[in-house]
Amino acid sequence: MNAALLHEDEYLQVFWDEPTRIISIDWKEATSGMTDEDFKTELTSFAKQVEDKKAPRILIDVSKFRHRPSEAVGKWRLKNISPRYNAAGVKRFAFLISKDSQVSSMASRSEGERFLTQSFNSNEQATAWLTASE
Repeated sequence: MNAALLHEDEYLQVFWDEPTRIISIDWKEATSGMTDEDFKTELTSFAKQVEDKKAPRILIDVSKFRHRPSEAVGKWRLKNISPRYNAAGVKRFAFLISKDSQVSSMASRSEGERFLTQSFNSNEQATAWLTASE
C-alpha cells in the first residue's frame, strides 16, 4: 500500500490509499496516556475523514494501541460513530493486531453496523480481505 498521510497527531496517523480505497489508522504507543475523551475526539475526527472519502474499507492497526477504553466508550462508539460509517458506505472494517495475538477466522457484525469486522495478524491478510469482492 502506498498510502497518503491525511492526518497525524500525538496519538495516531491516518492514511488514505486511493487505489484500494482503504482508510487506515496507525495508533501510536502514546495512546498509553490518552483519556476516554481523547479517544472519543480521535474517533469523531476519523469518522469525518471516512465520510469525506466515502471510504468503503477501514484498517485499524491496534498493535501499539495502549489505551483501555471504558465500557461506556464502546456503547458511545456504537451510537455515535458506527452510524456515520454506515452512512459513508463502509463495507469492511479490519483490525490489525500483534503477530502473537489470537484471531478469530470469522467476520462479525455488531448490532447496528452494516459492515463486517474481522481481525488479522498481518497487513497483507487484512488488505486481501478488505479488497475481496463482497
